[in-house]
Amino acid sequence: MKTFTSLHEMEKQIGASASTGGSKKYFSLKDGDSFKIRFRQELTEDSANHDSEAGTAVTTNVVTSVINWKWKIASTASSETNGYRCWGTEQATANSRWKPRPHLLVNVAVEVEPGNWEARVLDTTFNQRHVGLTLIEYAKEFGTIVDRYYKYARTGSGASDTNYTLIPLEIAQEPESVTELQFHDLDSMYMTLPYSEQEQFLTTGERSNAPASDW
Repeated sequence: MKTFTSLHEMEKQIGASASTGGSKKYFSLKDGDSFKIRFRQELTEDSANHDSEAGTAVTTNVVTSVINWKWKIASTASSETNGYRCWGTEQATANSRWKPRPHLLVNVAVEVEPGNWEARVLDTTFNQRHVGLTLIEYAKEFGTIVDRYYKYARTGSGASDTNYTLIPLEIAQEPESVTELQFHDLDSMYMTLPYSEQEQFLTTGERSNAPASDW
């Protein structure tokens, strides 16, 4: 996991990477879904309304199995503990579909029905179908992302036709029903496995000492 002190630092990192619903409370949308949301954290520490207690969004490189997209783990290519090795990353030399992709994770509040807000985690990427790059542009334009509501929507149901949109709405203070919501631990959203277990999990969905995964 990585946090950033400035948007310039985040863009630099994402540019380098891009060029070459359940118990965890991910925010999942189906085709045609549209929700009003609020971001609970700034992207970076230099944003106008950064709150040290709330923390910031984080980015992590995620390896997704080419066999089953539900089998995902955090890349360990930059982990000293794992000898800077990641099984999925190593497979990418022969098959680019194994290449880790940077994901942006941020705590949000979602209005699931009028006046009823729930704490979720928005997990997005920086490709053109997702909203990571759009969110960075809003942060640059407004100086903050936590001062207003947004409309977050999805169209499409398949890998080739799905698009997400994020539209800024009215500026307003957080209502008490949002302020009281919990924050989810972003550092635990993706499993980090020892190198010796990665191949088995990414090819079978199972771990040596655990039942089949439903990730």
